Amino acid sequence: MAPSMPLPDDDPLLQRTTVFRTRDLTSARVPRMPVLVVLRGVEVGRRYLLNEDALVVGRHPERAQLLIVSDQQVSAVHCRIERSAAGDGWDILDLQSTNGTFLEGARIERAALRDGARIVLGETVLKFTFHDEVEAEFHQTVDQLMNIDDLTGLPVQRVYQQRVQEMIRGCIAGGRPLAVFMMDLDGLKKLNDTHGHLVGGRSIGVIGARLGALLAPVGGVVSRFGGDEFSACVVDCDADGAGALGERMRAAVADEAVEYNSLLVNPTISIGFACAPAAGRTLESLTRRADEALYRAKAAGRNCVRA
Repeated sequence: MAPSMPLPDDDPLLQRTTVFRTRDLTSARVPRMPVLVVLRGVEVGRRYLLNEDALVVGRHPERAQLLIVSDQQVSAVHCRIERSAAGDGWDILDLQSTNGTFLEGARIERAALRDGARIVLGETVLKFTFHDEVEAEFHQTVDQLMNIDDLTGLPVQRVYQQRVQEMIRGCIAGGRPLAVFMMDLDGLKKLNDTHGHLVGGRSIGVIGARLGALLAPVGGVVSRFGGDEFSACVVDCDADGAGALGERMRAAVADEAVEYNSLLVNPTISIGFACAPAAGRTLESLTRRADEALYRAKAAGRNCVRA
């Protein structure tokens, strides 16, 4: 074998290693935080930090301190994770759920949780464990990559559709109205051609965040459908309410410019909506009807709302 050639004195590999001092994350004294990790379910990979004395798990989207599980086999309020009476551990308590709470394969009413324990609720599997700072950062990154659209900060379509299907089932069963919206930015191609795709991407991101902030207080969910299109769903929203909400969303986009490196652009948005149960009882049928309404909004001159 030929002898290896010595590295030249100015080779970067011979440069002195930079000394970097930080906290010792390998120490046993580093605090480890209790968390629930979704191993199987709608938001697989999602991590929920147990930073309160108790956390209720279930399907009901309006309960405080609730970990929402979009699984039809999970009760509205299914179980509770709480500190043990002695305060030195965590317990799980079934809340008289229809299909039961299972811990390590056994149905329980109340049980202590150990590190690594698997909790089964319907078709959803959660893992109870402890994470230090490094593990927490890792799972936060995984959560972002799998469940959040990096351009807008909104849920990805997979998560959106599963949430909306659950919302539709609940509204149909309870006789409550629900609205589905389809939205499309107007003239994005011209904006890209004039100012570049970075400006177009910035516009999509800013407007997506605006729509999310507008719908969150009314219990709505919104997602980027693809490209510059968005879809949204709001419960307890009839045709009149959907028209008014659609107009608020349209105005939120049109009335405030998007800034990029001192450049201001003013994209607008066209919106179509359909309401359950009159326009359909499934996500597919409601999305199709809302999409048809969106095309009517475009045909009417864009920057408007149509049913």
